Amino acid sequence: MTKSRTARRPTAEERREQVLEAGISVFAEFGYHAAKTSDIAKRAGISQPYIYALFEDKKALFLACLERVRRQMRDAFGQAWRPRATPEESLAEMGRNYRAFLANPDSPRCQLQGYAASADSEIRAFMRKGFIESAEMITELSGADHEAVVRFMAVGHLLIVGTVLDLPDHYVRPTAPH
Repeated sequence: MTKSRTARRPTAEERREQVLEAGISVFAEFGYHAAKTSDIAKRAGISQPYIYALFEDKKALFLACLERVRRQMRDAFGQAWRPRATPEESLAEMGRNYRAFLANPDSPRCQLQGYAASADSEIRAFMRKGFIESAEMITELSGADHEAVVRFMAVGHLLIVGTVLDLPDHYVRPTAPH
């Protein structure tokens, strides 16, 4: 007699991860207001009510997705840190890692959707806090001065726009050939 194999059911944490990945994709595509939790549930392969077992409401899910994107970006910056590197070397390495982060366009699109939804005071506070924390992290890790960090972040946001609009390099890189 053979034993039947049953598939292991995903844990709540695994389901939460699936919902976050699906949420990032759906919010990136439709934005906070137009995204439907039913579409997120469908992409995650779960029932819509299960989303509300994992997250209090749609806004809590959106903020969790934005936090995931923020963590991915910070991880890219953190991986660039090397002892005794000059500020310029540190920023250059952070920039290379940031371009790798941009390779999945859902993440920067979701981030832009966070900015777009900032008329909501809670979302605005979340995005503002993340912006400030990112600037402070870049300053701390790179050792660069304020002006260099501001330029770095400005170029980073230009790269986000270039990524989501699929712009040719010469529009987003001042030294790129035409």
